[in-house]
Amino acid sequence: MLEINNQDRGSGKTTKVIELMKQDESALCLVPNSMIKHHSFPKELQKRIIVDIELERLMYELRSSRFTKLFIDELSYSKFYLAKLFYELGQNHIQVIVFGTEQ
Repeated sequence: MLEINNQDRGSGKTTKVIELMKQDESALCLVPNSMIKHHSFPKELQKRIIVDIELERLMYELRSSRFTKLFIDELSYSKFYLAKLFYELGQNHIQVIVFGTEQ
C-alpha cells in the first residue's frame, strides 16, 4: 500500500513522522540526508532512520530488518528511483507512507 501526503513546507511533516514512529516500533524512515536524521529526529529513533543510499544497498538493508512500514520524509529522489523503490517494497508487502512537498 502506498499513501502520499503532500503538504506545504513548515507544515509539520517531520513532526508527524516522529509521532507515527513512536507509535509503531516496527516502522523505519527514509530521509534524504544525514543532517535531517541528526537534527530533526530524537536520539531514540535514529537507529530506525535510513539516510538516502543507492537502491540495491537500501533494499539489502531493508531485507535484513524486520519492519512493516516505511515512512519517507521528503521526496528529494528521482522519479525513477522512487518507482523502483515502490515496486520493490510492494513486492514485499511493505506499507509505504510518504510525507513531502510537491514543487
